[in-house]
Amino acid sequence: MIELIRNTKIDFMGKRIFALVFSALMIILGIVSIVQISRGKANLGIDFAGGTAVQIKFNIDIPLQDIRKTLVDGGVTEFDLQTLTSENKVLIRIKKGEQTLGGRSKKIITVLSDKYSKENIVVDSTTEIGPKVGGRLRNDAFWAV
Repeated sequence: MIELIRNTKIDFMGKRIFALVFSALMIILGIVSIVQISRGKANLGIDFAGGTAVQIKFNIDIPLQDIRKTLVDGGVTEFDLQTLTSENKVLIRIKKGEQTLGGRSKKIITVLSDKYSKENIVVDSTTEIGPKVGGRLRNDAFWAV
């Protein structure tokens, strides 16, 4: 018989209580997660819930608070704003809502262009995921687990 590590003596039976408690805890957390997702209370990203993400590069330095205020004043609500590490880039994410998908990204771009002029804004990418695609991804992820 081949021994990769010599003289190993692991007391698996002595560790069985710890393993049972750990396994039970993981099962309970999994069940709670499934219940939260099915009730719609889980904080899922736009990949699973559907929504819009717009990545914008500003040619001038603008504080994040000013961008947030501009979007709120322009009528954009319930969004997440995140700065990216390079070159004054900002990621704006909006979860699914009443408005059509294309309308949300256009509204964000219009509001920011009106305030900071089109020369100072470069739209790097827009990603729009409908609820049907998000539901399919969520279902596939459930079955993968």
